[in-house]
Amino acid sequence: MDCADRKTRLCFPFLTAWIADHAEPTTLHRIGSTSCPKCKVPCNALGGNPRQVYEVRDCAIYEEKERQLESGEAGRTRKYFRQVGMKIDWNVCTGLHRVNLSDLYKLNLLHNISLGLFKHMMQWVEGFLKKHKWQQAFDDAWKAIPPYPGFSVPKKAS
Repeated sequence: MDCADRKTRLCFPFLTAWIADHAEPTTLHRIGSTSCPKCKVPCNALGGNPRQVYEVRDCAIYEEKERQLESGEAGRTRKYFRQVGMKIDWNVCTGLHRVNLSDLYKLNLLHNISLGLFKHMMQWVEGFLKKHKWQQAFDDAWKAIPPYPGFSVPKKAS
């Protein structure tokens, strides 16, 4: 990995979290879009009684059931996956070393912040800089930042 000091370092990244809304966890966990990625609530009960508690999804059981597909249990295993609302398919995390889907942090709040609040804040900062006639000073400071791998300095507007 290229670092700011222009050295290349050997790194071993681990997948520990991802930014997601409802569509991403359902895809990652291979469940239908009308299913809950956290629990086994029936599709027709989604949005119902918030006090009703349902069994939590256990990815370890799903992994064990997938191994049974290769044995003589394929028919019964496919029926089980249909009952819990899962698709039998590979996903982006299949086979990744030391990655357990149920342990990954799902940062939906951060997803909302980065899409909504960040854009709003940038518009506010730009408006503030223009109002106080500080935009040129900010642009000059921004352009004075030393180079960093993968970091681009904005081009001067003509």
